[in-house]
Amino acid sequence: MFSLCVSTYLSAAFEHYPSNSAAVGSGLLTVNIYANAIGVFSDPASVTLFKKRNFAISSGHRFGLRLLQHHSTAIAQPIKKGFIAVGASFFGDKLYGETIWCLAMGRKISDKLNIGMGLMVYDLQIKNYGTARSLGINMGWRMKLNETLQWRGLWRNINGPTIGKSKDAIPQIIVSALVYNPLPKATIVIEWEQDTLYESRLKFGGEFKLLPWVVIYTGHASSPNQTTAGLGIIYKHLNINYAVSTHSHLDLSHWFGVGLTIH
Repeated sequence: MFSLCVSTYLSAAFEHYPSNSAAVGSGLLTVNIYANAIGVFSDPASVTLFKKRNFAISSGHRFGLRLLQHHSTAIAQPIKKGFIAVGASFFGDKLYGETIWCLAMGRKISDKLNIGMGLMVYDLQIKNYGTARSLGINMGWRMKLNETLQWRGLWRNINGPTIGKSKDAIPQIIVSALVYNPLPKATIVIEWEQDTLYESRLKFGGEFKLLPWVVIYTGHASSPNQTTAGLGIIYKHLNINYAVSTHSHLDLSHWFGVGLTIH
């Protein structure tokens, strides 16, 4: 008689951050270029994009695995002296769960520069082991270089938070992106993402407004190679998005999201 033991790498806590389906379809982008409230989790400076109140929900199912499912919601709006957003994201199942609570605030410094800060509360729940909590700080910027080109960036968990008795580090991510609008109906993004512990990722993608009410998303990300695509339907103040991403060894990931602008 013999036994076979199979081991695999288990991702660090809070490695899977919430994302809206439009960003997923455009190459798994981290910067939030589509004024979707879910995007403020990763990109706090994007809160300055909202001229009206925006409510959004997003649900994702990664690689066909029930454990890797996301459900997120957020609301963003301008206020008297800036912009504000709040949100909550839930990841996992009854055995292992991660919850992220977000408060993002932003301000226009000048006609060309916008900044944002995000206060993140990380709650970890493991059945029969208990719970743990940590606090993270995100920062981001949005700089207009000319009429068609922007430089976007962010630093996630700038304070280096850890969680649990073992003081496991929550991932720190640095992102720099160029956003190019060659046409009023087209956006192209090149994004560099660096985890402070692991290999960097290069992402590129964008959107094209095929019709006034139809948007096509497509993109690609490296390390690992993942190709993405998506479709958006715009009806008055309602935006409905669906996206899919491939993986060289795992099943497809599916994402669905709804955004509503409240006037």
